[in-house]
Amino acid sequence: MLKLARLFALAAALLVAACAAQAQTPPAITINDAAWIAGRWVGEGFDGQMEEVWSPPVGGQMVGHFRYWRNGEPQFYEIMMMDVADGGVRMRVKHFNPDFTGWEDRSEWHTFEPVSASPDALIFNGLEIRREGEDRLVMTIRMRQGETVTSEILRFQRAPL
Repeated sequence: MLKLARLFALAAALLVAACAAQAQTPPAITINDAAWIAGRWVGEGFDGQMEEVWSPPVGGQMVGHFRYWRNGEPQFYEIMMMDVADGGVRMRVKHFNPDFTGWEDRSEWHTFEPVSASPDALIFNGLEIRREGEDRLVMTIRMRQGETVTSEILRFQRAPL
């Protein structure tokens, strides 16, 4: 009986090892997981007009800029960078007034930490970017003012460069 139990335990261990060997490790996240956002996007939100432009990935990073205007007057700008950190795509943003004075201190960024990346969505802590077809983006940004958290939905359409 002891031999049968040992044989059963050995067979179970071999089965577990074989299953583990067959299990595929998910592919590592790279900046190419965000490449679908490259291009120029225009839209409306915050009761004004917006433009966001992303360059294709180079050297493990993507760089972009955002501008927002209302009634023909610039309201603010952003310089953005996406890279890979802690196993996911991360976005860092610097904000600027229309005269290009920065909101953040010189060495600081607003960072959207990675949650997940897929062919149709980039999910960050506080920001979701979802692709609706080849030519539409919907962004949901959560903003905190004191104890209050609000969400704003921004809609973009792909535009020529």
